[in-house]
Formats: sequence, C-alpha cells, structure tokens
Amino acid sequence: MTRALLLAALCAAPASAQEAGVVRRGTIDQVVAVAGTVLPTDIFRIKSTIEGRAARVWTTTGVWVNEEQNLGVLINKEFAALSDARNTTDQSVLEDRWKTMYQPSRLRCPSTCYILKAFARSNAWVKPRTLLFEAAAHLRMTGWVRPEEAHLVRDGMTLEYWAVKDPKKRFTTKIVHYVRDVQGLKVQPGGTFTMDLVMSPQHFFPPGTQWAGLVVPAKKSNVLMVPTSALIRFGGDVYLPVRVSTGITTPDWTELSAGARENSAFLDLSDAQLRQAQRHKMEADFSLPASPNEAEEAAPGQAAPAPARPVRRGEVEGELREPDSNLGEDPYSE
Repeated sequence: MTRALLLAALCAAPASAQEAGVVRRGTIDQVVAVAGTVLPTDIFRIKSTIEGRAARVWTTTGVWVNEEQNLGVLINKEFAALSDARNTTDQSVLEDRWKTMYQPSRLRCPSTCYILKAFARSNAWVKPRTLLFEAAAHLRMTGWVRPEEAHLVRDGMTLEYWAVKDPKKRFTTKIVHYVRDVQGLKVQPGGTFTMDLVMSPQHFFPPGTQWAGLVVPAKKSNVLMVPTSALIRFGGDVYLPVRVSTGITTPDWTELSAGARENSAFLDLSDAQLRQAQRHKMEADFSLPASPNEAEEAAPGQAAPAPARPVRRGEVEGELREPDSNLGEDPYSE
C-alpha cells in the first residue's frame, strides 16, 4: 500500500523514543482474530403423553443421542401395579411379556439431538404433558469479526479455532454464512458467521463455550515490508519516512543526491509531529576558511593561518583553559 516516500524527518510516533529501521524482505501472514460462543438451536421439549410412571430414565445431560436411543420409558398405572407386584422379575422381561397389552411409551428424540436438561427421574409419577427432557437439534458456533478486519473475511476460508479454556486443543473448519453487519449504512460494519457443529463424541463444544480462532485471508512471501506503525496516512495516501543523502542546502531548498527519485511524493510534517526528530537546516561549517583570500595571504611555503576562533560568552580573550574545563554555552546550539 505504500504509494510514496517521505523525504522529511521521522514520522509522528508514540511518546516513546523514536528508532531507525530498515526495509527488508520477508513473509507476511494477514491474520484475522475472531471470537465467539456456542449456542443451542432448534430447541424442543419431550413431554409425557400419558399419566403414569417413568422407568429407566437416562438423566445424563450434555451428550448427543440418536433417534434410536431410549431416554426412558413411560408405563401406565396398570403396568406399574403389575411391575410392583412382581418386583422379583426384571423390568425388561415384564415389558417384553406385557408390551402388547400395556404398550409402554419409549422416550426418544425425533432425530439426533443434544440433551440440554433432564427433568424426569426414575420411578417418578407424571401427569400428561409433564416436561421430561429439553434438547437441541443443533449446536451452533457464532463468530464475530472486528470492523477493521471484516472486509478481509469470506465464506470458504479456513478457520482454526479452540476453546478459550483449552487453547492447546485446536480444530479447523470452513467459514459459512458470513455476513457484514448493518449493511447499507455509512458506518464501519463488523462481520458475523454461524456454523452448525457436527455431532461427534470426540469433538464438540457445549453450549455457552467461549471460543477464539484465527483466519488467514492472505499470505505473501519475499515481499518488501516495514512495521505497520512506521507508515503515516495522510489524505488517503500512505507515506514511509526513508533516509536520503543531501547536497547543497539553502534556507528554502536542499539538494537530494540519493534516496529519492524525481516526482516522488513526500509528506511535510509539522513541528509537533516531528517529536524527537529535528528538521534539516543550514549550519555553519568551521572547517572551511573564513574567506578565499586567507590562503593567498600566507607566506610562500607556509600553510595558511587558521581562521580566528570567535570568543565565546564567559571567556576572556587570550586566556587558555584546561583541556577538561567548561568552555561555556555553545552560541550555535539549538
């Protein structure tokens, strides 16, 4: 996205010390962090159809069961009395012997389901329409993507995810049903997606599980790269502060001998944005002669005399100072 070079000093940065860096080649993974929770969907309830007693009730919750698995059996009053009178006979034997006459009701899910809550208890008497089980046909993962990254995610992308409480055990799936929020409004929308969890005894998250995940929309190798924080956005363009070599300098213009090319755009920062950096400017150079005639005034065969050094504030002319003594404030310092 870098569209131009910044030919000024260092960009506006956090209050911490500014540092120089280098543009380098490497691999960039565009990683999007997502988060979400697990919700039960298509919830239904299993109720008693007769007045009678519940027998052999499965009270385990938080598990998947299929449509052929019994959650319990309802027997009417007559069969309950017969069962009590013959308490030495196994219940299953009695059911097989008298099922044609008394027809016990088997409690089952209409299809594979997840048991959310078991209200029934073995040998408890129930009335018609008494709530016995609450179950869900599906468990659904709902995920959220932050607004600044929502435009990067698409259906079909691979999602690596894990339970927040168990980050070492990770799973992968494909994103489906991804939508941007508040479509059509002039706001920056986030994104959401929902995915049904496939029934598996080895892998599923119970309802209410908080999960996190990663999506990698793009990955590029051997590209020029700089830290994102080093770039400056201004007027829809992005600038990078880079080092340049300078030639002659005037109060208004400076020659660039290296580090930039003609027609390169640059960003001129304000003094406040410079932070700890300083502007380039004209400065006195005491290594040069004070005038071109001084070299000619030297005697033949002798070196030109050194230019006179200005007397600094607090210094007596002709007085010699110790090598480590303080020579006073530099009149050319900033």
